[in-house]
Amino acid sequence: MTRRILKCLLLLPVFLFCFGFPGFSAKETSSDKKNLPELNREVSDMLEQSPEKALILGIEVLKLADEAGNKPEKANALKNLGNIHYFISNFRQSLEYFEQALFIYKQIEDKDGIASTLNNSGLILEIQGDYSGALKRYIEASTIFSKIENEKKLALAYTNIGNVYYALGRFDKALNYMSQALRIHEKMNDSTGLSKSFNNIGNVYLSLKDFKIALDYYHKAEFINKRQNNLLSLSTSYTNLGSALQGLGNVEEALEYNRLSIEISRRINDNAGIISSLLNIGNIYQEEGNLPQSLMNYKEALRLLNKNHDSYLQASVLTKLASLRIKQKELDEAISLLNEALAFADKTGSDVLLEEIYGHLADAWSEKGDFKRAYEFLTKNKIYADSLYNLESNERLNRLRVSFESEQTERDNQLLRQQNIFSQLALKRQQIIRNLLIAISVIIIVFSTFLLSMYQSKKRKNELLAESNQQIILQKEELNLLYKEQFKQNETKNKFFSIVAHDLKSPFQSILGFSELLSSEYEYLTEIQRKEAAANILNVSNDTFRLIENLLEWGRTQTGAVRAVFRSFNVRDLVLETLPVFQSPLKKKNIQLTYDLPPLLQAWADPDMIMAVLRNLISNAIKFTPVNGNIHLSATQADDMVKLAVKDTGTGMSSEILERLFTFDPKVQRAGTMGERGTGLGLALCLEFMELNHGIIKVESELEKGSTFTMMMQPLTRRPRD
Repeated sequence: MTRRILKCLLLLPVFLFCFGFPGFSAKETSSDKKNLPELNREVSDMLEQSPEKALILGIEVLKLADEAGNKPEKANALKNLGNIHYFISNFRQSLEYFEQALFIYKQIEDKDGIASTLNNSGLILEIQGDYSGALKRYIEASTIFSKIENEKKLALAYTNIGNVYYALGRFDKALNYMSQALRIHEKMNDSTGLSKSFNNIGNVYLSLKDFKIALDYYHKAEFINKRQNNLLSLSTSYTNLGSALQGLGNVEEALEYNRLSIEISRRINDNAGIISSLLNIGNIYQEEGNLPQSLMNYKEALRLLNKNHDSYLQASVLTKLASLRIKQKELDEAISLLNEALAFADKTGSDVLLEEIYGHLADAWSEKGDFKRAYEFLTKNKIYADSLYNLESNERLNRLRVSFESEQTERDNQLLRQQNIFSQLALKRQQIIRNLLIAISVIIIVFSTFLLSMYQSKKRKNELLAESNQQIILQKEELNLLYKEQFKQNETKNKFFSIVAHDLKSPFQSILGFSELLSSEYEYLTEIQRKEAAANILNVSNDTFRLIENLLEWGRTQTGAVRAVFRSFNVRDLVLETLPVFQSPLKKKNIQLTYDLPPLLQAWADPDMIMAVLRNLISNAIKFTPVNGNIHLSATQADDMVKLAVKDTGTGMSSEILERLFTFDPKVQRAGTMGERGTGLGLALCLEFMELNHGIIKVESELEKGSTFTMMMQPLTRRPRD
């Protein structure tokens, strides 16, 4: 039952795709013929937000189209009304509107309209249990979509055909059509379609009880839904993963995935998704024999139901709860629930639901000892069961079985006659063969011995040659690896010495120049000039010290001496611990530094390395931000990563600089807004440290508009479990 509920929920977006119009807002309600397409689009746009208003406007549009004699828009209006009635689970009325729309589409030879209407009326027949009728319409729709080369809708038709074969237990055919749909989605690079195909194929393997393969496909769908941040589909993936894990016996994990599904459904206000997951949890507890927990989840699902949910879902929840109450011998409550479910099921026209409800009513009245009523409901159950599994199918199967058995008997008799003929021939030839066998055997033995000897000799030579070739290949690969490693080390060494030669020469020249000035001209300099010279020596010395410090740290990362020591830390505390160092340079340039840091955000990395990266980024932000500028620090958790951003209102960077930003290219080095110098190693070291912590660093910048550097680290939830 739960799987059938999920199927109805999953069919809705497919249904709406085949009916959808481009987004358009029309406000006019004139009966002018030119306004009809706009009005039809307006009906389609308001369907999900307000199906009641959509129904009123849809009836008016149908009337206008009929009066105007506009057949294409009349067909579209009928199709819209079918869509609306499907949305509110009025399946009988929906099917009637589709039949009328289909008739007009055929009159005007609108192939896309014909195929889309066939496809969607097939969805209703499938929900009602008429798999034969649904399959016929899906196949006809797929033929038309193939002819008009509409691959996206062709993939939908293949998916629907696969779903019918899946419901009929023809898993080989189901996989065939679902795989064809998957190939089309791969060709079109349609991630949403791929996710649905992976889920569908997983469902087939789940029914085949090949839970590991099902789990693999569900994980593929989960990966796509996470990447797209498609929360509705991700909730479905978690529900499916729960079913596969339940099949593998991992009950706790199955429950956890269903709870995750509920959590996501609550975030997106998807009550129907919450209810489906609650039913799954209730089913798990019921199978485990924990009836109180099962009852609690079923009741919670019932509590969440409201008049806005479709009749199919209302009937399904009430039926599931009633079946449990029958097991608990709460028969009066069960009968009351089933009568309520019957009212909803009758609106849907679903023979499957009605058959199940009448079956439970028969069981309940039988338990109460009222066998007359039990018989009445059992008779109704039998009527709907015959509707679903009619006698004609059984007779056809019997005819096929008899035909097969007769054909098999004839083949067996023919084979027996052939065997008798061969036996007689064998007796006549036996003597001749026996006489020849001795001579032939001797020749074969001698020749075989010779061939075997040659073969073994050649085999030994080939093995030795193959072994030698393999050793040569391995040695060649090792030499290539050594060469690449040596080349990389030489390149690193060259970069290192290039930086040392370029960046150490200039500051030492400045120190020597100012020192020489103080030494030789000391008595001729004023006190202010002496202080300026001393301050310059101090500033250059500090810059040189930072350069040497960065050079040493970078050199250690290249030799593998630096290792990240992972532990959890509070991001806000780390940032606040870093900021006091920058009070003086911030004050000097009158820069306003603000921050927005969640107090409980935790990360999993080496805090010392992260602090070193943060210091470099803040230092660069101050360096390239003009007087009276702003710097803002912010931290968030998204996409399974902790993000710490440093945003400034500085000079920004050109695209040429951005391309070489994390390299040792001298062109990247620039003076700050007050002539501050850089070491040329800071950002390269930042990149090395972030990679050691399994993180990344990103930059967004535009000239004269500032820059934003974002550090992305692992959250605390990614730490290894004991």
